[in-house]
Amino acid sequence: MGIIGKVIGAVFILLIIWGGYIAYALNNASPKVSVAWGEVTEEKTEIIINASIGKPLLVPVSIDELRFLFMGMQIGRLGEFNYSPFGTRIQASLEMDNEKIVDAILKYFEKGERGNLTVVIKPKMLFLSKEVEVSQEINEKVLEKIHLKAQSQNIAGLSIIKTPELKDTVVRYLGREGNKAVFMTDLVLYNPNPYPLPILKTNYKVWVNGLKLGEGESLKTTVIPAGGTVKLPVKTYVLVSNIPKAWEMHVRNNETSIVRAEVFLRLQISVPGFSGTKDVTLKTIDQTVKTDIMGEINRALSEV
Repeated sequence: MGIIGKVIGAVFILLIIWGGYIAYALNNASPKVSVAWGEVTEEKTEIIINASIGKPLLVPVSIDELRFLFMGMQIGRLGEFNYSPFGTRIQASLEMDNEKIVDAILKYFEKGERGNLTVVIKPKMLFLSKEVEVSQEINEKVLEKIHLKAQSQNIAGLSIIKTPELKDTVVRYLGREGNKAVFMTDLVLYNPNPYPLPILKTNYKVWVNGLKLGEGESLKTTVIPAGGTVKLPVKTYVLVSNIPKAWEMHVRNNETSIVRAEVFLRLQISVPGFSGTKDVTLKTIDQTVKTDIMGEINRALSEV
């Protein structure tokens, strides 16, 4: 065997040993992965990914491309990827576009709450590079889970009459009008009184951390029969441009938000001792909403 053959043979043996080491290192890596919030602004949300492996892989690896798409719209991408063939720690960052996420969610509602979440990744090892696309169908019925209720209560100064009971809400998406997302909310109202109850007007407002997020107003007057139930349609406007700011405030406040909602009715009342209109509060919500998104992801990763 000539000198060239010996060199080729030695290189081949080294490649086999190296490949065996990589397989061994991967098999015994026991990677530990965790995530944390990075920089969160009104425009973007950064997620930091930290991973540790038991042994260095001794092979150059990079990611040429990593994109996240929802409803065909790119909502995020890879920010940074820090890796050394001789190290045991890997750090990466994901950058999510808050405005694009809101647009994609509204498109999801428009398509009947059915769509696809797609991840496109193009890793590179040595001189090998291949784009891989993974897609998952999403059909979570978010709007169907919105159910507000309120008990009937006495009206101040009029003990013989009660407000309607809010038995349920039915929400559906109508589309966009400029900077507003438009929903139709049917209020299912029950009249506990022994006489009809005319409702001249209904409106409500929603704030998150003091930031106005939505408002609605009834499209028509209605009369609830004595002991009867009606569906009252309320056109609801969500201020799309305020959602990213509300999200930023939520994350910066340790994933905590104060949600306030008020539902008002203007009633036409004609009972002994009073005849006229009366504005009443049907329901007031003051609720602290706390999430633990990063904690839930880390707990899920620890079980993998």
